[in-house]
Amino acid sequence: MGVLLAADCPPNCTCQQFIVNCRGKNLKAFPKHVSLNTRHLDIASNSITEINSLELNLLSDLVHLDCSNNKISEISKLDFLGVVKLVYLDLSSNHLQRIARTTFEPLDKLIILKLSHNPELREIEDGAFATNVGLREINLSNNNLSFLNTTSLRSLQGLKTIYLAGNPWECQCTIAVLSGWMFENNSTFPDGANTFCVLPKSMAGISVSKALSKLFDICHTPLDYFDYLFFVVVSFAIFISGIIVASLAGAIMVCVERQRKFTEDEDKIEMQQYKPKRSIVRNTNIKT
Repeated sequence: MGVLLAADCPPNCTCQQFIVNCRGKNLKAFPKHVSLNTRHLDIASNSITEINSLELNLLSDLVHLDCSNNKISEISKLDFLGVVKLVYLDLSSNHLQRIARTTFEPLDKLIILKLSHNPELREIEDGAFATNVGLREINLSNNNLSFLNTTSLRSLQGLKTIYLAGNPWECQCTIAVLSGWMFENNSTFPDGANTFCVLPKSMAGISVSKALSKLFDICHTPLDYFDYLFFVVVSFAIFISGIIVASLAGAIMVCVERQRKFTEDEDKIEMQQYKPKRSIVRNTNIKT
């Protein structure tokens, strides 16, 4: 059992027990006819543009998938619905642009995830790794990330290693949480010393982990005289505007009420003018 037949091995690939190796075989598409008991699939260094969800999801025993150095531009939750045993996934050196919140949702046993060297990868949605509770290592280096929400990552108790160098980090107030996390957990970020701020220019070249003190000064700058003066002027303008609006509203209400009373008075006068006179009948008692 477990021995792959020649008919179960994709063309130009080499197959052993539970292992299919299609590395560097000039493949244009995801390989077909992969044995269903495959546990290790290597399709790296080809020209594959997309993952064939139908073919991949048939491999329910797969634990190791290497898709690095291809031309994959998009991945979704549907690509991984059937490979729930996956512990190693390498998507580095591709053309990924965005990681959605649900992309890796089915992979709760994932231990190592490599997403490095995707120069078009600009966005990783909040909570993208929330369900990957077994994650130990994640590589996000050499992408095009300027910001990273760390909420889902910091909730992963077993996460030991994160690579972030080579990204154009924008060291504004929004990155303060990441900076503080890196400063307090140096061992979690092996390339932390090489993870630099790129923007703004005043922060360029500063390590993200050491940018926290400057970020604190920028994001918590005390108010000066002109700031207080501005608040006073704005408050006074709002106060005056409120008085004007209230006065206008009151004047309009008074005018409306007077018009209503005037109309009622006119109606009463007209009713009195055209009201028919009633004849008064008096009963007289005639004494006999």
